[in-house]
Formats: sequence, C-alpha cells, structure tokens
Amino acid sequence: MPHGRRALAAGALDTLGLLDRFLWLRAKLRLPVLSVFTYHRIAELSDVDELDPGVAEVSAREFEEQLAVIKAHCTVVSLRDVRRFAKGRKLPPNPVMVAFDDGYRDNHDVALPLLQRAGVTATFFVATEYPGKGRLFWWDRVALLMHRCRRARVELAYPATLVLEPQRDPVAAATLVCQTIKRTSGVDIGRLWDEIERSTGVSIDLCEERAIAARTIMDWHQIAALRRAGMDVQSHSHSHRVLQTLSPEEATRDLARSRRVLSDALNEAVHAVAYPVGYSLCGAFHRAVREAGFEIGFTNNSGLCTLSSFDPLNFPRIAMDRGQIGALFKLKLLIGQRPGR
Repeated sequence: MPHGRRALAAGALDTLGLLDRFLWLRAKLRLPVLSVFTYHRIAELSDVDELDPGVAEVSAREFEEQLAVIKAHCTVVSLRDVRRFAKGRKLPPNPVMVAFDDGYRDNHDVALPLLQRAGVTATFFVATEYPGKGRLFWWDRVALLMHRCRRARVELAYPATLVLEPQRDPVAAATLVCQTIKRTSGVDIGRLWDEIERSTGVSIDLCEERAIAARTIMDWHQIAALRRAGMDVQSHSHSHRVLQTLSPEEATRDLARSRRVLSDALNEAVHAVAYPVGYSLCGAFHRAVREAGFEIGFTNNSGLCTLSSFDPLNFPRIAMDRGQIGALFKLKLLIGQRPGR
C-alpha cells in the first residue's frame, strides 16, 4: 500500500480506536510475535549535511513519540530476554526490542537520554572497525565525495562500470555506488577509493575526515557509557561489509574479530550480531556465524518474528522511516512492515 493511502487508513482506524483495540487484543491473547525495531541515526536531515541521509530515519521528537507508543502498548524486552526466548522461554505480551545499528554518535548523545527518560532498554550493534579510528563509515565517505564533486558526469570503472551525475543529484549517485558495493563480491576498498577520487576529482583531507568522524561516530568511551547505562552492546561485524560479498572464511574472520574487539573493550561476552545491510543467511554463511561464536543473529528482513517458527540466526527486524509517528507507528507495531511493502 503506498505511504499516503496507508497514512489515511491508519488515521481512520486510529480515530475509531481500532489500532489501540487490536494492540490490546494481541497482548491479551499473547499472540506469539516479536517486534524488533531498527534505527541508525536520530537526527534532523539538516544535521546530516554531506553524509548519507538514508540512515537518519527519525528526529529526536519522532523517536520520543515512538517510545511513548511502545511503552503504552507493549512490553520492552532486552537482548537477554530474546536470548532466553531462543532457548525456549516465553516472552511477555506484545514484546518489542529496540535496536540501533552502526555506532553513530547521536546514539549516545541523543538516543540514550531519551531511552533513559522513557525507561526503555535498547541494543546497540556496533561495527568495530570504526570507533576511535578517525575514519568515516564507507557509505558516508561515498556520500561526501559525491556531494563535493563538481563534475557533471562521472564514469567509474571499478567495482563496476557506472555512469553518474553527482552534480545534478549527489544522493542518487551515492546510492547507486553503495548499492553496487553491497552487491559485488570481493571489493578491494583501497582500489575503490582510488577509483572514486580519480573519477570525481575529489579527495578528503585526513585531518578533516578525522574531525567529521569524531562528530559522527561513537568512540569507545561513549560505547562503554551505553553499557554502564544498562544498554546492550553487540556486534555489527568489524568492517561492515555485506557478509555474502565475502568468502565464508573471510566472513568468519570478520565476525570473530568484531566479537573479540567488543569483548575486550567491554570485558564481557558478546552473544549477538546484526548483519550489515541485513540479508538473511543460509548454508556456509549460517555456519560462519556459529563458528564466530554467536548465538543469535538479526537480519533487516522487514516483518514480525513469529515465535512459533523462527531461525535464531535470522531474526527479522522492522526498519524505520521518517514520519512514522502516531497512527502510522501503531499500524507498524501491528503489521511490522515498511510503507509500500
């Protein structure tokens, strides 16, 4: 259903009190479904500047409103609760888990105070190669290079032949490059940056990148502060490469390294991983997650987790979008889908 029609339908149902009634009924019947909401950044689009706007799904005001709806209609569960469920324990009525991916600094600066005020525990999945390293996330680096390009037409020869128009639409150009990286096996990241900088005529000064990264990505002190505040911190891989673009052996090494880095930094065991980009795993990659030492894994397949039948290494999650407040958010709680799906 298109977003506009879904908003109208949600508004009508909410006016009649049906959304609240359906949520109450689901809790009363103890229907076996788990909702895992996934966020990346809590930011206004104007604050994203030249970086990737696609990960800034909600503003602070929208997030606060969503937390209020969750508290009113659901039972917030922690990662520990979900781990117990994966081993056969029952979850409470209308269970909801709140998750953040990547490790953006606004998770600490903006989301954490709002979570504490609402009394909600969240799990933060961190890509361990980036904190404190002075390097931008690779997708933000692509976005920055495209925004600064002054060439009307750019032709990339690697990792695939692409024709871009960054001056006309830098967001579309960056999106195409990122989609190609996510789908291409064995990308040489060093060669990728050389090719983008050659074709765009843009390079990023190391000191500037370090400064932007410090404003954008959490450091280990901030990550530790999340844990001290009672939040969970788990793995989002080390390099944030799509696992299926690596060999199973490379995927195992990347995941195991992330788990080891987190365990050493936080001085505790790490049990869960959220897969970068979030494709479902099977076969050799399913085994890679187990061999790296993880008990449970989260995808970005949009939907509710049906507790009567699930794969603990392929928990679905519900991706967030801007404007999902009020009746639309209640509807999302019920059906677990993104607009248009």
